[in-house]
Amino acid sequence: QKRKDAAAKLVRALREFRVRGVATNKSFLLHVLENEEFLSGVVDTGFIAANPHLLEPLKEKDRAQKLLHYIGEVIVNGTPKSLGAVGAPPSVTDPMVPVLEPKPKTKTSLKETFDKEGPEAFAKAVRANEGLLITDTTWRDAHQSLLATRMRTVDMLNIAEANNVALANAYSLENWGGATFDVCMRFLRECPWDRLANMREAVP
Repeated sequence: QKRKDAAAKLVRALREFRVRGVATNKSFLLHVLENEEFLSGVVDTGFIAANPHLLEPLKEKDRAQKLLHYIGEVIVNGTPKSLGAVGAPPSVTDPMVPVLEPKPKTKTSLKETFDKEGPEAFAKAVRANEGLLITDTTWRDAHQSLLATRMRTVDMLNIAEANNVALANAYSLENWGGATFDVCMRFLRECPWDRLANMREAVP
């Protein structure tokens, strides 16, 4: 039993072991350590010759190597066309950003309640609220559905000040999801965490 326990520990260590770029005998060792004859201790000098399958290479997924290859490809050759970077460049436009004057504050916002008094006070304020609580989804659902989630961080920050005024009394702004995160990294090549930090500062 001790022999099998030791073999099991070695198998686990080998399966967690990663070597890229050079050939190793990892496959051979794993095949040997999982062989019943070897585990029982009944082997002789003809063991390898009698079990030629011990020399067969393992078929591994090699996810790390594929990921490194993809990152290198994007860095050297740019974003693959399969991600949508095809066709003519977009037309030059000069979108109008509305200028809105901030309204005088009449009460403490729910965000301020959360920051100053914590989640319990926030939940209590939500339950006590007499008006309709609105979640604006422009930066999430509309962005994804109408613009294929292709807006850059700078584009969103350009409208952030007006957004902050127009939606000052909103319950929340939905601006994050799977596609926005994915496109931010793979297509726009921006840091999604920097985007969140900048948007939080612009629209507190």
